[in-house]
Amino acid sequence: MSGFAEYQPGVSRRSVDVVVRPAEIADLQVCADLIVSRTGGSAADRRERLVADLADPDRYIAVAVVDGEVVGYGGVIPHELSPDDPPTTAPSGYYLIGLIVSPDWRRHGIGELLTRDRIRWTAERADAVYYFANQANSVILELNKQFGFTEVTRDFVFPGAPLKPGTCVLLRAGLNDR
Repeated sequence: MSGFAEYQPGVSRRSVDVVVRPAEIADLQVCADLIVSRTGGSAADRRERLVADLADPDRYIAVAVVDGEVVGYGGVIPHELSPDDPPTTAPSGYYLIGLIVSPDWRRHGIGELLTRDRIRWTAERADAVYYFANQANSVILELNKQFGFTEVTRDFVFPGAPLKPGTCVLLRAGLNDR
């Protein structure tokens, strides 16, 4: 099992009212729980990192809410190359990270709404946005095609990310034409 949502193109979605908005402090425990459900680790540690992200004006956390319940999360972080980074380090820029939708709420277009909102936020600050994903995560790769992401490389490292060589792809979308 990959841990990614099963790719099911053409599956019809049920209509649901979703509000996507910037996260608030009260949302962060649910976000931390969503992250831990995917990656493991400590929800308290994840929440602490999210609190710091929320306080940083150069980072963004978006949440999807249905009937007052947070059902999805996604973030944007900046990355700056340092002189000591290896030559295969991902380029400087803003990166979409951590798109996670509660399993009960998948196939409602929530990932698309969260991605659209994070791109909107990034377009106010940069001319391009990046993300990286496991090559086996066909759901996220297909989702991001509609936003104009194209492959940059499969030979890269990203500081702090546990990427296994040859398993991930780095993608970029220009934001000038939006």
